Amino acid sequence: MKWMSHIVGSLPLRRRLIIASVICLLLPSMMNFLLSNKLIKNRLVQQAANQSEDTLQSLNLDISKCFDEMLHLTNYIQFDNDINAVLKQNLNRNQITPELKALNTIEITRSLQGVTNFLNPSYLTILTNGDYSYTNYSNYGHNPELFLQEEWYKKLNDENEYGTYWIGVHPTYILSEKKVNPYLISIARVLRLSETSKAITLISINETQISSLFKQIALDEGQELMLLNSDGVILAHNNASQIQKKISFKEKNRNENDDASIVHYKNKDYLMVSYPFSYADWTLVSMVPYENAIGTINQVTENTLVLQLVFFLVFLIILVILVKRLTKPVTRLSSVMKEVENGNLKLRSGIKGEGDIEQLGYSLDKMMDQIENMIEQIKEEENSKRKAELEMLQAQINPHFLFNILNSLRLKILIDGNEEIAKLIQSLSLLLRMTINRNNEFIPLEKEIEVIEHYIKLMNFRGKYNFEIKKECELNTFVEKVPRFFLQPIIENSIIHGYKQKSGVILISTWMEDGFLLIQVKDNGKGFLPEDLEILKRTLLTTKSKNRLNKNKSSFTGIGITNVYQRMLLIYGEKFHMEIENQPVGGAIITFYIPRNQEESENV
Repeated sequence: MKWMSHIVGSLPLRRRLIIASVICLLLPSMMNFLLSNKLIKNRLVQQAANQSEDTLQSLNLDISKCFDEMLHLTNYIQFDNDINAVLKQNLNRNQITPELKALNTIEITRSLQGVTNFLNPSYLTILTNGDYSYTNYSNYGHNPELFLQEEWYKKLNDENEYGTYWIGVHPTYILSEKKVNPYLISIARVLRLSETSKAITLISINETQISSLFKQIALDEGQELMLLNSDGVILAHNNASQIQKKISFKEKNRNENDDASIVHYKNKDYLMVSYPFSYADWTLVSMVPYENAIGTINQVTENTLVLQLVFFLVFLIILVILVKRLTKPVTRLSSVMKEVENGNLKLRSGIKGEGDIEQLGYSLDKMMDQIENMIEQIKEEENSKRKAELEMLQAQINPHFLFNILNSLRLKILIDGNEEIAKLIQSLSLLLRMTINRNNEFIPLEKEIEVIEHYIKLMNFRGKYNFEIKKECELNTFVEKVPRFFLQPIIENSIIHGYKQKSGVILISTWMEDGFLLIQVKDNGKGFLPEDLEILKRTLLTTKSKNRLNKNKSSFTGIGITNVYQRMLLIYGEKFHMEIENQPVGGAIITFYIPRNQEESENV
């Protein structure tokens, strides 16, 4: 659930509102649809079960009439004196001649004729102990005495009491009816002739008499009506091909009514309803395809589902439009806040209105205006402060240095007035002009290096040094604007502290790289002591030691390395950085990384 909450929480408000609305609408609709569909299906199944039960009750009455007639016929034979007298004559096998048997058959047929004329067609067979038989049908192709080998005959013959044996369905023994009526349903009954003798009465009817009732009363073409015995064998069916088969099914769900259930039969689901038959241990069964039982509910369900989907899509479109309109100010606010976070302080939401979100947008715009005004004030104050500090730093020129230079020039001119003096005076004039002129804080890099060259000439003259300036500069770097006099303190530091002897080479290299102007000053002096270099690096990191501004007054400007670093930070900000290292062979390297996107107009 945490990952789901994380995903949902990361979505925009508009999407969360749409998802929540869809869920709140879809879940109740689906639950209502599924529940009502289930209730309707259960109601339809119950109605189909009740109809099937009514059908089976009606069938039970109709089929019972057929068996009532069969039982009536057995009772008539049991209690008719004339028939019993004829049958008792057969007890003495020696007294029965073919002529007498024929006369007895005529007598029995005559006695039964009055009864059978009013009954459904049935086949009657009477078997006696003397192996004599009487039938009301032609024995052509069939010997009734073969019944003596049947299991049901042996069972009845062994019983002493009166009883009816429900044989059930079997292939017809009436040869002439075999094609039209292939099956018979039979019952057998014991006929007591004396205390020691008895006869068996077998009565059969065509199975089609039962199945025709099934076909007449079937409510649906797919409905199967059948009569089963206690072993599940089909005795009668509206489809003759199923007779004598044993029904096999898998029960899936039993209805509230114990006589109805949903079963899987013949690779389909059926609604099965059973009803006990009035006679024997038989059962009437109705099998209705489940799809037929629930009627048109599936079509109704599909139509309802399609309509719900259409209405849902229409609602979803309307919902999306409304949510977009309602959340448009929120989306606008979110977009503005992201732009502000990225540094765009000039963007405003422009939201107008009287609502809560509109008022929030108005407050945000007003707050951004105030912030922008405060930033402008701070910039102006910082710019004024920076210019004041620069003027203060540039004002720290040591007048003793200028006096010493001028005094040396005076003495040199008195001794010999050669051309070199003129060049030294020219260098001094240029250097003083650059120092005194404070109108332009930035000058081209070429001019800054030219100032350094004049400064080296004066230092060589003043201290009888022999220093040389070398340049390895890319041409495109000469036009880049840099702060005035930012290299002079570095060169001065190299001359005063970097050389034990009064000679050396100072190399100035410049190039462009990744949006930075790189300026590198390399000397071949003694370099920094490790502990001094570590202290200097820590000082540059903190840039808070203001006392050092007053400790470097032995130089031309009184501005040391730390002050140069502070000055460059004030001008270029955090993008500027400076590296100081010792060379492996002696000497120091100082590298300036000056960002090129600095607006010079802000620093003039």
